[in-house]
This record gives sequence, structure tokens and C-alpha cells, in this order.
Amino acid sequence: MLKIMEYPFIEKSGCGILGILRKHGCPKVKFELALRSIEAVRYRGSKLGAGFAKIFIDIGTSKRRVKVFVKSADFIVDIIRTFKAHGLEIMDAGFEIAPSGDDYGSWVGLSDNDEAKVFNVIQNINSVIGHHDYKVRVYSWGRYVDVFKGVGYPTDVAETFGLIEKNPEADLWLAHTRQPTNSPGRYPIWSHPFSAGEWAIVHNGDISSFGANVMFLSGRGYRSFVGTDSEVIAFLLDYLTRVEKLSIEEAATLLCNPFSLSWRLQKERFELRGACLDGPFSVVAGYSDGDDVYLLAMTDRSKLRPLVVGEDEEMLYAASEEAQIRALSERARVWSVEPGSYFLASMKKGVIVSGRRSTKTCPSLHIPLATGYVIDAKSLGHRELYKRVRDAIMAGKRDLLLKNVLGHRYIGMALHEGVRLRVYGTAGNCLANLNEGARIEVYGNAQDDVGDTMQKGSVIIHGDARDVVGQALQGGEIFIKGNVGNRCAIQMREYLDRKPYIIVGGTADNYLGEYMAGGVVVILGLWDKDSSPVGDFVASGMVGGRIYIRGRVSRNKIGVHPPRQDVLQYLKSLVYRGLLDLKVYEELSKEEELTLELLEERLNESSFVAVKRLFHGKHVLPLNVEYRKLNDEDIMLIGHKLSAFFTEFMIGRDLLEEVYASNFTIICPSSK
Repeated sequence: MLKIMEYPFIEKSGCGILGILRKHGCPKVKFELALRSIEAVRYRGSKLGAGFAKIFIDIGTSKRRVKVFVKSADFIVDIIRTFKAHGLEIMDAGFEIAPSGDDYGSWVGLSDNDEAKVFNVIQNINSVIGHHDYKVRVYSWGRYVDVFKGVGYPTDVAETFGLIEKNPEADLWLAHTRQPTNSPGRYPIWSHPFSAGEWAIVHNGDISSFGANVMFLSGRGYRSFVGTDSEVIAFLLDYLTRVEKLSIEEAATLLCNPFSLSWRLQKERFELRGACLDGPFSVVAGYSDGDDVYLLAMTDRSKLRPLVVGEDEEMLYAASEEAQIRALSERARVWSVEPGSYFLASMKKGVIVSGRRSTKTCPSLHIPLATGYVIDAKSLGHRELYKRVRDAIMAGKRDLLLKNVLGHRYIGMALHEGVRLRVYGTAGNCLANLNEGARIEVYGNAQDDVGDTMQKGSVIIHGDARDVVGQALQGGEIFIKGNVGNRCAIQMREYLDRKPYIIVGGTADNYLGEYMAGGVVVILGLWDKDSSPVGDFVASGMVGGRIYIRGRVSRNKIGVHPPRQDVLQYLKSLVYRGLLDLKVYEELSKEEELTLELLEERLNESSFVAVKRLFHGKHVLPLNVEYRKLNDEDIMLIGHKLSAFFTEFMIGRDLLEEVYASNFTIICPSSK
């Protein structure tokens, strides 16, 4: 009898974030859609905080809604008095939630005053009346933004504000479920969304630049902070767009802080460097200027928190997991945001910036439900589904069909040879982890962490897979018809006769083969021949194995390289020291790519030895990179797997012949 692992998994995860924006001419977004989507990842949050924000276009009657958490109704007099002391009027619109005992109430004041003047009053209220003990906290003051947040799960907060019964509509809804990291969870002031002016944001991650960001904002009029890193993101977006007059695109680029930055923004990054974000984060933000509504989704430059976006005929989406989008739309086209990038869309303009070099993927293929032992996952959580699968296998079932899968985690974990799972829907995180020989087929997309520490067996995905596919993979094969996300094949290895394979029909994002120690990765780029098949930092820290990428890959995308500007500055120092001719430096400064090979060709020996230190670390092996057609040795290594890949996905033989006739960039550790 097969032994199947009991369910030992920790349920906690990072925060869940969400944005839903309607397209122009389509119906407004009802609140129940936002609630359904964020509750699809309830396991990402906790009872320590959740919230929503509705964002809309001005219809000519909107007043600024100043929303305040208060411990006592007595503070309302102080708030109104402070407005009047600054020459401003505010109308008492009453409590949304009345204060009770130690619980905050939420009071609303209506103002028609200028945003800059209201901002100054709010800073005064938060830094003086609400100083230290936070008995008073203004948490939203937008004309086109309305925030609802509190302590509890999303449904708890929705019930508290009466949102389920009212089911209000908006052009854009944001939602958040919280897993606290840097602040306690007992007060609603620490819950998301955070808002500043006409911006609202929800965030998952840990902003390590928090101290620098607070110093930057403190010198520019922001005088009170609740102490959570998420709040500064809203303040930074408000400052950069309202005061510095940057476009949303420019502000997003600065906040994402990518490794490379266009020359146009180099000056802004230096002058506004305190606004750059660092540390793992994914952010979904909403903004309205009264004429249009914008959805912005950003990720850090290493993409250490999940973020996907999507689009269908009526809506645009941004979320932590694809399951949140699929809970609302089976038709939506979903893609990953690349590291250090952002997605931007508006209600009237549609997608402005896609967040990746290409959104093309494999053509979809309708696969009818096969016959076999069926388990319907529709009403099951991932713990219950895991147990159903386990019990069926223990009862002798070997061919199982899982239908209506929606982000369920841990499917096919630690299964043995002789078991076949066919998954219909969107497979959740940790698919086929520790697989010991089972065959697992996914008719749809798969989320993060497929095949982690898999020993043997097969995983066949008839769509895309997200980040960290094949981590520590040490046997078997993973075939992905579409695209794969960040850090595919990280720490992939081989042992004795076990040689793992990953073949991707589409493209791969950054850090492909990071710290790879064995096995074979093949990236075919079948579905979009106009964009690069891989992102940056391919084979960073690679010490074993082999990577095949169809087409030519820029040498600057392989390994970890210093920024171009840093190399030029170092070369200029060599000119000052008399080690490099000025004319050579000027010629090199005109080159778009400063590869190690180019520098070795152009520099004298002493200059090259000096600059080479920027490219090679003490523990990083040099890589051997070739661009050529497959030879007999390559065919012996990957030919049988390529044939199996094309057969699995019923891809035409003519395309396989085209692949064999193509040139490949082939990467392996150098023997030098």
C-alpha cells in the first residue's frame, strides 16, 4: 500500500492584495466582486486586519470625505475647531461606526476645500491631537476615494461597514487581507488600504527602505506616521504626483527602483532617491484625477512577492494570485508582472503599461473533462482537497481527475509512481512538491513553486506557470507549454543517474537558472518571436547543468553584471590614473552594452584585469556561452525530451523541425 504524507503544512502566507478596474462603457464594479475575490485567498490573511477602497470619477457633486478613526466622540469638536483655525470649513456627516469602549469609531467630515490646504490641517490633526496614543487618526481625505478598513477578515470588515447589504458600486475597488509583519494588528489604523489625497494603496511585503522613506517625507511636510512601512507608499505616490508633478509612470518607475533606469530619470532618481523603495514588495494602487481612474501594480526589482494582472472584456485586474482573478473571470487573460516593473491601466485608456516585455503566450486549447475518478474541488479548501486525494489513493484509486480547481495548494505533493492526477482549473502554489514519481497534468495555469524538491515523475502544464518553478528540482521532468515566471530552475540539481529537465514553450522571466547545479533547462520562445525569450540575470551563480535558449541572448542578460554607468565611472578613473587612453574610453562610452568580452577586446591587459573585478565575485564561476546550432551531443541530451514535449502538447511536427534548425544560446559553467 502506498504511504501518502499527512497534511503537515503551515497555512500562513503573505498578505493578499487586489485591484479591480472597470473599462470605459462597462458596468461599474459591485462590491461583492471585490469581496469574493479577496476571500478566495482568505488563507493569505488573518483576523488582524482587512479593508477596501472605492475609487471613482467626479460626477460634479463629490465633496472631500475626511475620514477619521476616533476613540471618543468628544474628539470631533477638536477636529472641527482645527479646521476652522486654519480658515477651512468641514461639515459633520456623522459616524459610519460609533466608538464603543476600546474600539475605534469612524467619523466622516465633508469638505470642499483645496487639497493642499486640507493636507496641512490633517498633518496638524494627526501630529498634535492624535500624537503618540493615536486616539485620533485621519486615514483618508480624498474627493474621489473612500476607504473602509478595520480589524478582522475581509467579510468581518465588510459587515462592520454595511458593505455586504449595500453592495456599493465603484469604478475601481481595492481590497486587502492582512498578515502583519512590522506593526501590531489590534487597531484599524494599521490595516490597509492606506490613503493620501486621491491615492489609495494595498501592499504585501516588507519595505526595508522605510527609514529613508520616512526621512524623505518628513522633510517635505509629512509629520505623522503610524509606524507601518505600507503607509509611506501612499504618501510617496501623493507627494511625487501632486507636489513634484511627476507622471504616474515616472513615479512608479522611481518607486520600483529597477536595476536599470532610463537616462531621462537618472537625475530624478538622484534628487528624489529617498523616495525609492527597497525590500520585497508588491503593491496595488488606485488613483482618480476626477476625469479618469487608474490602476497601478508594482513589484520590487527582485520580485520577492507575487503579483499577477489580467484583462477580460469588461475588467482589468491586479492580484496576489491568479485564483483571485479566476474567481471572477474564467475568460481573463492573465500574466505576471516582471521584476522591478509596473502595470498601469486606466478606465478610459485601457492598458497603458503591461508590466512585461510581452504578454503573448501559448494558444489556449479546450480540453474536455476525461473519464476517471472525479473529485470536485469547488466547495473544498486546499486542506480538504488534499485529504480527499490522499484518501482516494489509499483506497486504491490511481487515476484521479480534479475539477473546478481554483488556487488549491499542495496538489500532488509527495505522490509516488503509478499515480496520475489530471487537474482542471488553476493549480495553486506548491504543485507536485516532493513528487516521487506521479504524473500530474494541469489543464490551465499553475501558480508559484511548482515541483519544489521533486525527485522524479512528470508535471505537464497546458498553460503558464508563475514564479520559482523547479526549485531544487532533482529528478523527473516539468513541461510548460506557455511562459514561466521569475527564478525558474533556482538551485536545480542532479545526482548520479537522476537528471531533471525543464522545458518551456514560451518565455522565462529574470533569474532563470539561478544557482543551478545540474539538470537541463530549455526555453523555446515559440509564441512570441519578436521579444527576448528570457529576462535578465540568466544563470546567476550557476555551477552545474546546462541551459538552452532558442535565439540569441545578449551577453548582458547572462550572469550578474554591474550597471553600465558604474562600469563607465570605473573606466574614467582608470583614465585619470593613466591606465587607459581617453580615446578608448570615449569609444566605449558610445557602446550600448559593455560586456566582459567587449572590454577584453578593447582594453589593455592592466585595465582589463582591474575592471574585471566588477564582473566576477569570489564565489561566482565564469560561464561558457555559445551561440550555435544543436550538435550531436546536444541532440543526445535533449532530443528525446523535445520530441516528448511536442507530443504532449500536440504541437505540429513542422514547428519541431524549425526548432532543430534554430540557433541556440547555450550556457554552462566554464571549465577554465
